[in-house]
Amino acid sequence: MSDRTDVPVNQQGSDAENAAVLRSILDAAIDAIITIDEMGTILDANRATERMFGFSRQELVGGNVSRLMPSPYREEHDGYLKAYLQTGSAKIIGVGREIAGRHKDGSLIPIDLAVSETRVGQRRLFTGILRDMSERNRVETALRRERHFAKDLESTANAIVLILDPLGRIIRFNPFAEQITQYRLVEVQGHDWFDRFMAVEEQGELREVFQSVATGRQVSSHVSSLVTRDGRKKLVAWSYRQLIDSDGVGDGVLMIGTDVTDLKDAERKLIQSERLAAIGQMVTGLAHESRNALQRARGCLDLLELDVEAESGQLELVHRTQSALDELQRLYDEVRNYAAPLKLDYCPCDLEQLCRETWHQVQEAHHHPQVELKLNLPNGWPPCECDHARIQQVLRNIFENAMHVSPDHGRIALSAREVWLDGEPCLEIRIRDEGPGLSEDDCVRIFEPFYTTKTKGTGLGLAISRRIVEAHGGTLVASAGSKNGPSGPGVEIVIRLPQRRPRSDVGGRLPGRPPSALQP
Repeated sequence: MSDRTDVPVNQQGSDAENAAVLRSILDAAIDAIITIDEMGTILDANRATERMFGFSRQELVGGNVSRLMPSPYREEHDGYLKAYLQTGSAKIIGVGREIAGRHKDGSLIPIDLAVSETRVGQRRLFTGILRDMSERNRVETALRRERHFAKDLESTANAIVLILDPLGRIIRFNPFAEQITQYRLVEVQGHDWFDRFMAVEEQGELREVFQSVATGRQVSSHVSSLVTRDGRKKLVAWSYRQLIDSDGVGDGVLMIGTDVTDLKDAERKLIQSERLAAIGQMVTGLAHESRNALQRARGCLDLLELDVEAESGQLELVHRTQSALDELQRLYDEVRNYAAPLKLDYCPCDLEQLCRETWHQVQEAHHHPQVELKLNLPNGWPPCECDHARIQQVLRNIFENAMHVSPDHGRIALSAREVWLDGEPCLEIRIRDEGPGLSEDDCVRIFEPFYTTKTKGTGLGLAISRRIVEAHGGTLVASAGSKNGPSGPGVEIVIRLPQRRPRSDVGGRLPGRPPSALQP
């Protein structure tokens, strides 16, 4: 923006007319223009100078230019000028630099200064062009503040912040993304995001979504799997935004991802809980009638068995029916036991003896002598205060599962050691089979009620076992075996059981009880 200056018509000659034109040009300039002599005396200043410093031209002309400078530059200016005239060594002449100017009211003005030298006869004149940098500095400060804010937000956000180029290659992502993916940015920068981190079965669909965003189309947020460095899958909810360069051309895609793995797991558990509640209501309603019906059926079979001749071949059918009723009773009891509130009867227990005793019971019940239990136990295993019957129930369930998947002449390895859990001494028991193994997802889900990888069973055995162990203040987890057996990597079950009864236990009631609707 500039002021308009009308050039007066001067009849006294071309010199006066040229001077008027020059004055008009100087006064129309946006930047301040000041001319000084060798002594620093101001010879001329345009209107922009008046606006910038608050002095009139009449106040400036004839005075020293140092009045427009704050201390200590004011006191040092004449020395700089004198040194230049003597040595020819220029510090600002011909070189632009940012300095501070002093307004008439004493306030400081950030100024970009460019100085040039002119000779007129024997005189040496210096012209300075000054631009007020206040607005630019305000904008730069605001931009720096926004950049710092964006950087702080990016570095502290509990969300993945990812920038991809138009081809889907990684430009940058934030520390949270490093934490989730287990990769540092420098390791994957420039790599294809989809090949590196997306599940193979989802890559095609996700690339289509990316291309839609990269070409300016709007897409809704969606959830996809992100594969981490160790092969685990995280569920991430993504939002997208196209990045535009200064020319208005698409320059990549910004992706914001929220880890919803725990949320989806909670939703799944809620659905499972509702399912359990419905089953519980059914169990509660049928408990009495089912028990009576089974008893009546058994009574009828017992009477029928007395009347059927052994040679008729029908006695075998009676025995099969009795076995089916026994299996039905067992399944019913398992569901009822899971639904019922359980209490613990603590007493000192020799876990080594309990492991051996339980194994022999399982081996005799399943008639599978070809499977061997390999024990690796410490000498002088300390006693543990626990519910003998409940822990035996846990061990029996684990041994039966291990025997079920073990090949002929397979081995089940059991080792134990003392560890610490939440500041308390514990006994850690590891039981590893040589079966085909489980996926990482199945190693988590086998403890869910009614989830099973077997063709038979209710899927409640390990769910009950975990409740029992957790009631003792311990933990029960499963993982893929680290060694290959004859038929696969196997599964390792780890029990950590406190040696002493938890101080928080007041009635032996198990934590994490199933929904109340399951109580008969």
